[in-house]
Amino acid sequence: MVIEIMTELENLKKEWESIFSCMGCGECGFAINPMVGIDLTCPVKEALGEEAFEIHFSRGRMSVLKSILEGSIPLSKELAEFVYQCTECGNCTETCHQSDENVVLNISKWIDHCKVWNALRKDLVDAGFAPLERHESLIEWMNNENMKNPYGEQQVKKYEWISAFPNIKEKGELIFFGGCTMPLRQENTLKNMMKILQVAGIEVAVSRDEWCCGSIGLRIGKSGEEIIKRNVDLLNKMGAKTVFTACAGCYRTLKKDYPEILGEELPFEVKHITEILIDLLNNDKIPFKPPEDEELKVTYHDPCHLGRHMDFYEIPRNVIEKIPSVKLIEMKRNRNHAWCCGAGGGVKSQYPDMAKDISKERIKEAIESGADILTTSCPFCIGNLKDAYDEMGQEVKEKIFLIDIIDLIASKI
Repeated sequence: MVIEIMTELENLKKEWESIFSCMGCGECGFAINPMVGIDLTCPVKEALGEEAFEIHFSRGRMSVLKSILEGSIPLSKELAEFVYQCTECGNCTETCHQSDENVVLNISKWIDHCKVWNALRKDLVDAGFAPLERHESLIEWMNNENMKNPYGEQQVKKYEWISAFPNIKEKGELIFFGGCTMPLRQENTLKNMMKILQVAGIEVAVSRDEWCCGSIGLRIGKSGEEIIKRNVDLLNKMGAKTVFTACAGCYRTLKKDYPEILGEELPFEVKHITEILIDLLNNDKIPFKPPEDEELKVTYHDPCHLGRHMDFYEIPRNVIEKIPSVKLIEMKRNRNHAWCCGAGGGVKSQYPDMAKDISKERIKEAIESGADILTTSCPFCIGNLKDAYDEMGQEVKEKIFLIDIIDLIASKI
């Protein structure tokens, strides 16, 4: 069979093999199989409930993309409204053809669904049907030299927290990339991180002029290559040998997207804050208070940008297990099949109610685990989980406490 592909779809054309390899089995929307740890797949489909239909999960989107490539369906604003109702969590990729652990088809090993969705978003942007209204503001603010962040805040506000730590250097081999969410929305957690590093005797450098990492733009479909070059140049001039971040989105973007877009390896190593913390814990560098008699049960939520996107599962768990008077327990869905918090892929900004509904499902699952505390290692996850948590009422707050892994450690020193 000869497939005639529309010529102007520059990004989707590169993914045509993945798109036409979709067999339409539907496991990406309906799979429930305890044998391989699958318990539902698409958070958007489940959040929409009876309102959901094919285009809200991978099988339907793949069918639409086949028709687009064949020229039967055009790109449109209406299509964009559906396309951005996806957190790009990547659970569809994990589930693809995995219903039987003894029968794994080869195509399940190489179809990267999020890569396909990003290609579609890029073509929608190029065709003028995206960004959507809220996304357009985020990108405008991110590229504004007086802001350099997607929250529309003045740049100086992003560095107000630094005044509490006069010993922070402006240059050095170990550099903290602050990102946007933690400095602007979770300043106390950022301060706790610096306190932990200081008591451990770690000196870090922080720039007062970094741009947003660009993750927001990349997920929406804007490449942001200029921002990437500016950040890499800035970090180089600071003398970076290791750059670490406390944001899962920044981590994925710096470590994976930057070298892919630039076409070369970065001149410095990129780490997540939990990699710094586990080294300190393994070397007894964090002076904990004496263990408490009562043990707290803690469950960990895997951020999609750490877990499925970067195969980064065990180090945050190792950190938790090193904290005195803490016992790690798992939610039913964890690691590569963890339920998304609902904030990614631009969903939080454009469809905030949907994002919170997905987070509420995750919080209920944490309660069902029997945990006293729900923790994670991503400020974006924390922000959306907290918004949902605050809406769920006092009964939920009496059952479980939500906290960043950094704050959990800080509470014990």
